[in-house]
Amino acid sequence: MESLFFPVLLVLLVAFMFFSVRKQKKRATEMQDMQNSVQTGTRVQLTSGLFGTVIDSSSSDYVDVEIATGVVTRWNRLAIMRVVLTEDAAATYPGFTPIETDDDDLDTPPLDGPNLNKSGGDSSADSDK
Repeated sequence: MESLFFPVLLVLLVAFMFFSVRKQKKRATEMQDMQNSVQTGTRVQLTSGLFGTVIDSSSSDYVDVEIATGVVTRWNRLAIMRVVLTEDAAATYPGFTPIETDDDDLDTPPLDGPNLNKSGGDSSADSDK
């Protein structure tokens, strides 16, 4: 029994390492595909945390990114961390303020409906406890 312990442990360690390397390789391939698929006009986040819009993506080594109005900088393609989705792009611009909804309208009970709040009604059942 003890003679099988070390080989089984070794096989488990090798299997764990194999799956870890495989997962890491898959992530690296996905990241490289994303970086190579960036086109002009795409909103991106760079590894430094800057958000910008790709102005020129014709080179395979670098991209020109506009990080502010009229400020264009050149970055290595590997510096692109993620592509910002179109619906999330507005939040990445300076001065963005989210639209606030008026939650007070949601808390008011309907005029014709019954009062379903626990604050009103018979509280004698609660006082017995």
